[in-house]
Amino acid sequence: MNIYKNFQNEDMVNSEPLTTSIGAFDGIHLGHKALFEDALQVSNGSYQIITFNSIPKVFFNKKLAPLLAPNERISIFKNSIPKNLIFLNFESVNNMTPIAFCNFLKYNLKSDKLVIGKDFKFGKDRKGNVDTLVEFFGESNIYLFEDYFIGSEKVSTTKIRKFYSDGNIKEAEKFLGRIISYTGTVVKGKQLGSSIGIPTANILLNHKIQLPKFGVYAVKVHVKGNSYLGCLNIGVNPTVDKDNITKNEIHILEFNEDIYHQEITYDLVDFIRDEQKFDSIEDLKAQIIEDITKIKKNF
Repeated sequence: MNIYKNFQNEDMVNSEPLTTSIGAFDGIHLGHKALFEDALQVSNGSYQIITFNSIPKVFFNKKLAPLLAPNERISIFKNSIPKNLIFLNFESVNNMTPIAFCNFLKYNLKSDKLVIGKDFKFGKDRKGNVDTLVEFFGESNIYLFEDYFIGSEKVSTTKIRKFYSDGNIKEAEKFLGRIISYTGTVVKGKQLGSSIGIPTANILLNHKIQLPKFGVYAVKVHVKGNSYLGCLNIGVNPTVDKDNITKNEIHILEFNEDIYHQEITYDLVDFIRDEQKFDSIEDLKAQIIEDITKIKKNF
């Protein structure tokens, strides 16, 4: 697989013409993977994936973050065995007219057939659509991927992001077709957990990616080659902090090793409760003990 990173509007792909799948592919959910399978079949095993170095929705809305870190995106894309994987520099192509972008697809990106979602839009102000592509490439060279359903529900990134914001981890993972994981480095915090007998690892994430709803989660923590249950709090710690900075803190069950500066990965298992402000440290401690007991009992 050839990987082109930060592809600019004047760059050229060194390739023969290929079938192309193009889209934001935020999160690379089950619908996206099914689209790649269609492209693989249409192309007789030789196709390319074209996406963006910045997710357009995230580019225009700074309150959002990507669902995947860059290295995770590449790893998942590889599983769909494209011949080329191309990350367009979004700022470089954002203001292209639809016709200019069609020419860019054909000549710079060596696209002869397109396998795309039926709602795909492109070009300045998203004025280009499927009809534009049909007119430019010919109807026989455009293959439309129908919506992908699980049961009666259409799989979409919009729904997955709603599951994140609701703390509905199980549904998000069902649509994604994988567990939701985060990787970061353990750094020093205020050490409040240790002072109340419940030490926590304060995690600085390696990449800014989308967090679920603030609250407490059961997690599986992978550290030093072993896995442990953990109690994760995502939020601003309103009982003890006033800085309004989002923190990811994990109490790792049955674990007491020094892991400062170590990189760890943790998988979300399930949502336990909303983040809340307590009247005292004692009340906070009592609730954390209750959370841990619930995680031990159920997971």
